[in-house]
Amino acid sequence: MDPIEGIAAILGLIYLVLAIRERRECWIPGGLASLLFLGVFWQAGLPMQALLQVYYVAIAIHGWWYWGNSSKAKQRPITRLGMHQQLSILMLWLILSLGTQFLRDGLLDPLAWSDTLTSWGGVLATWMVARKILQAWTYWVIVDAATVALYLQAGLLASSALYGVYTLLAVIAWQQWHKSFQSPSHEW
Repeated sequence: MDPIEGIAAILGLIYLVLAIRERRECWIPGGLASLLFLGVFWQAGLPMQALLQVYYVAIAIHGWWYWGNSSKAKQRPITRLGMHQQLSILMLWLILSLGTQFLRDGLLDPLAWSDTLTSWGGVLATWMVARKILQAWTYWVIVDAATVALYLQAGLLASSALYGVYTLLAVIAWQQWHKSFQSPSHEW
C-alpha cells in the first residue's frame, strides 16, 4: 500500500466523522485528504477521480465558509430537497455523465463509466453536504458503494477499504442528520 494513500484515507475518515457531527473542522482534513488523493488517483489512471479531488479542495473551502465559525456550525439548519429538486439533480448527474463519457470517447468502456458516474455523483453529493442537505447521505451511500468496486479494480486497496467504511458511515450520517433535522430545536 502506498503510504500517501494510507494517510489520505485516514484524513478522509476523520473528515467524515467530523462531518457527521456537523463540525466545521471537518473541512480541514477533508481538503488535505483530497490534495493527497489527487496524486494517488492520477497515478492509478483514474483521471475523473483525480479531477474530482480538485473540486473537493474547492468545496472544502466553500464548506468551511458556509458552515460559519466553529461554534455556529450546528446552528446552520439541515434542509431537505423537494421531489422536483431531486429529479433535477438526478437529471444533471445523468447529463454530466453522458457528456463526459462522450468527450472521453468511452461510451462502451465500463471502467470509464464507473469513473465518470462516481465522480459526478461525488460532485453533487459533496455540494449537498456543504449546503447541509439531508439527502446528500443517500447519494453518498450509492456513490461510495460503487466507488469501492472501482478502486478494487484499480488496485487501490486502502481507498477501497475507506470507501467501504464511508458507505457504512453515510448510513449513520443520514440517521444522525435526520435526527438533527427533526429536532424540536431545529431552526427553520
